[in-house]
Amino acid sequence: MLNSVLICVALSAATQDIAQPEIVVTASRQPETADATLATVDVLTRADIERVQARDALELLRRIAGVEIARTGGPGSSTSVFLRGNNSNHTLVLIDGVRVSSVNTGAYTFEHLPIDLIERIEIVRGPRAAIWGADALGGVIQIFTRRDTGLATTLRAASKQDFLGSASVGFGDAQGGANLGMQRRTLDGFSA
Repeated sequence: MLNSVLICVALSAATQDIAQPEIVVTASRQPETADATLATVDVLTRADIERVQARDALELLRRIAGVEIARTGGPGSSTSVFLRGNNSNHTLVLIDGVRVSSVNTGAYTFEHLPIDLIERIEIVRGPRAAIWGADALGGVIQIFTRRDTGLATTLRAASKQDFLGSASVGFGDAQGGANLGMQRRTLDGFSA
């Protein structure tokens, strides 16, 4: 008799819904929940960025399935980002909805993007040319910058005498605002 009661309790506990946080993405150029979009989407939030403690945006993107990074040297050197094996100039990069890819090469220089100014990154893999244009054959990487107000500073130290210091100040309200940031990174060599 006791065994049947325990089974009923376990079944009733298994049928309860678990609330998941709502993630809004812009894979179709319209805000929608991540489960409603038909595209393959990964979202890196500010909490993910702080948890991973990546030194730059490329280290952060390298952790995502389907994203390949080719770097010609150490930090700060020329890089290429490939989505699903497509050319790097077939990956559209947007910052706050504005195209930032080079007119000459079609690629974006991720090595100059301060990671402390990133609020969220959405990676949409697969052909999106019908929605975003011909330079989105491999996919879209959309970066949203932080809208913090006040002063924020960061200081990091890592191996190989890798030091990073950044400071930003922001002001504004819901109608608009501005954020100004500076970052300096020094590095004494890098691992081959």
